[in-house]
Amino acid sequence: METSGNFFVELKKKLNIKTQKKKLYKEAFTHSSVNQKTEDGNPLNFERLEFLGDAILNSIIADFLFKFFPSAKEGTLTKLRAKIVSRSKLNQIGKEMDLLKIAEIANHHKYFGEDIHGNLLESLIGALFIDKGYKKTKDYVIYNIILPYVNMQGLDSIVLSHKALLIEWSQKNKNPIKFKTTQDQGLDPKINYSCQIIFENNCIAKAKGVSKKKAEEKAAIIAVRVLKLIPKAE
Repeated sequence: METSGNFFVELKKKLNIKTQKKKLYKEAFTHSSVNQKTEDGNPLNFERLEFLGDAILNSIIADFLFKFFPSAKEGTLTKLRAKIVSRSKLNQIGKEMDLLKIAEIANHHKYFGEDIHGNLLESLIGALFIDKGYKKTKDYVIYNIILPYVNMQGLDSIVLSHKALLIEWSQKNKNPIKFKTTQDQGLDPKINYSCQIIFENNCIAKAKGVSKKKAEEKAAIIAVRVLKLIPKAE
């Protein structure tokens, strides 16, 4: 996409953003795979704006939660913020906002991982902050991101780590759980690890993932459901 034209039509139509700072938003949606450079020869992609957006988002969420839950204690607010700004939640929001569709990427058919959705969301927030300042950015985040995509009343039911939940339950109830994770030798190059979860000498869950951590978390999600540690309604 060029610096004018379709990109800014989509920016206004899809994200409800109107701006004169076209280069700023192009940077926010440019992936490093494009290998663009600034006039000074520095890399031009969304990574710096992503860094800024991450910090701004944390501040906005903290302020929002402080007012939304006036009687909540510090520990509770910290946990609630972690659930909103978790990588999986930001990835989910970025995907639902369809940010990847207007991003400039060298090859849209190549898989760049799920994190790209959350990264684009953070870079967008970084660009908004530079363009419009903190107050307007906060309003945008609250009314265009938090309220439409975050179920505030259901935050307590969000589990940040099913593996941690499983281990905590195992230790509390003295029921040994074993994670058996090995490198996967399958045909899919994106699948590098395979995990089995053993409980009472039986494999109750198994999953594959691009990393050891993701394979274990995917298997843990299944195990938590098998053991009915979270009510079905959640």
